[in-house]
Amino acid sequence: MRGRIAMKQFILLAAAIVFAFSSNGYSQWTYCDGSLQMSGLGSYPYISVLNQNTAWVCGGTGGVPKIYRTTNGGVNFTDVTGSLTGPEFYSIWVVDANTCLVGDGGAVGGTGGNAKIWRTTDGGTSWNTVLTTGGTAGFWNGIAGSPTNRSFVYAQSDAGTTNGPQIVATSTNGGANWTTATTTVGGSTGAAGSIFVCSNQVYGHGISNFNRVCFTTNGGSSFVQGQLTAAGNFTSGFAMNSDASVIVAATSTSLPSINRSTTYGSTWTTQGVTGTISGVCIMKWIPGTNVIYLTGLTGTNAIRKSIDGGLTWSTMTISTLTGWTGMDLVFQGGIVYGYAVAGANTSNAIKLIDNTNTGLDPGNLSIPNEYVLQQNFPNPFNPSTTIKYSVPTAGLVTLKIYNSLGAEVKTVVNSHLAVGNYIETLDMSSLSSGTYFYTLTAGYFKETKKMMLIK
Repeated sequence: MRGRIAMKQFILLAAAIVFAFSSNGYSQWTYCDGSLQMSGLGSYPYISVLNQNTAWVCGGTGGVPKIYRTTNGGVNFTDVTGSLTGPEFYSIWVVDANTCLVGDGGAVGGTGGNAKIWRTTDGGTSWNTVLTTGGTAGFWNGIAGSPTNRSFVYAQSDAGTTNGPQIVATSTNGGANWTTATTTVGGSTGAAGSIFVCSNQVYGHGISNFNRVCFTTNGGSSFVQGQLTAAGNFTSGFAMNSDASVIVAATSTSLPSINRSTTYGSTWTTQGVTGTISGVCIMKWIPGTNVIYLTGLTGTNAIRKSIDGGLTWSTMTISTLTGWTGMDLVFQGGIVYGYAVAGANTSNAIKLIDNTNTGLDPGNLSIPNEYVLQQNFPNPFNPSTTIKYSVPTAGLVTLKIYNSLGAEVKTVVNSHLAVGNYIETLDMSSLSSGTYFYTLTAGYFKETKKMMLIK
């Protein structure tokens, strides 16, 4: 844990919260004046987003914790620290409008101790301890919940004793009660900011002191280690799709390159994310899509976006602020609402809504008047191909892949989409050669086409 803290002694140039809005091209990140109402968040603030208007921020400095909340999209931020005292906070999860969880670093400066998770159910008026690590080395690296059921929560802490097993904990009722366990997979310390949850079965976190990730696909019955090929020993960037068939990860020194796996973490390839970007990185995968967001600590416009599961990346235009330490996003009604937060005790904020997150085809911005499913291209292919389709009416859209026996092998899209023309890049490297079928279902429309994978 102390080694992990040492990894965090990087220079942060500004503190900012970022919230995304749409444009026809790439999304822009713009400043929120309400962040001027915040102070004392310290060098390592983190954030959790509930919806377009509501986000909570945690941090602190010199042993004084701080928690802020906005309920009007960043116009104002209110101090909801209440009577909390003790070490600073390094993890946060918003369950609902009034319920929030925060985790501390065990002692002043995050040096470890009997680390605690605190919970409020009245919007921050009062806080109660709901979980402790015990020991002298605990540090809650992250708290996160399921995107489809925010009451399912996963939390990870460094071992309560030096070099002991990691502490992993889950709750099914928004943090009121917890089930705790330990694991030695990956190492004894986690990486702050790396935690993610796809569902109550699929969740995980990055590892400190090693270029590794740790995750489960069976609800914590067992954990799997992924050994990255990227150099580095602080794996804060970690995300995957809902079935773990595609995984992306980065260390604090790997940018502008990341690792990508289509073999459940057993093998990795290297992908570039373009442009000038470096330092500790945070990744978030938008559920039910191929969209991933990535932040770097420093660089020109140090936020990236992929719409094809991490194969290619575009630079998102933001302000001159840098030093991102946390990012969170929600996907509601076909739109991504996201905030990112940075450190260095200055607490600025930016606002945005991203409507280009679901694979809109940049080469066809016309408004369709009928559902269309096009033949994939190329076909036959190995291992990647693209599928284009048109959606004339906003609503739930699914695009699924089936093998020759009719068994579903992959869900490409399962989301509420806006009107538009879409393109999806499909990676089939984890599947064997053969004939496959893809089916688009939307409203009254359903169509299936055949494709051939030849390796």
